[in-house]
Amino acid sequence: MENPFELILERLDRIEKAIASLNTTNPIQVNNAPMDVKNLSEYLKLSVSAIYKLTSTSEIPHYKSGKRLYFKKEEIEEWIFSKRIKTRDDIENEAMEYLRKNPRKF
Repeated sequence: MENPFELILERLDRIEKAIASLNTTNPIQVNNAPMDVKNLSEYLKLSVSAIYKLTSTSEIPHYKSGKRLYFKKEEIEEWIFSKRIKTRDDIENEAMEYLRKNPRKF
């Protein structure tokens, strides 16, 4: 019967070799290029006219250079996730917390 520690050491050696063989010289590139209206409409799955309406009412973060509109993906994602709808549990917890802090006075 083989020594279980030897098996573990062999596996560790294989894991270390596999990690060393990975190409770590090319880190994953993050695309920070600004999006135009067409890119954004594809990303959000909205029509181009809907994007223009959101920009004309200043509801969506955007940049304007001449007649062209640009958007930062990070800002769009932040804008999307800032529109969270509270669950019933969230509302009930807020109500209970309010009642706890502000008891009724008769």
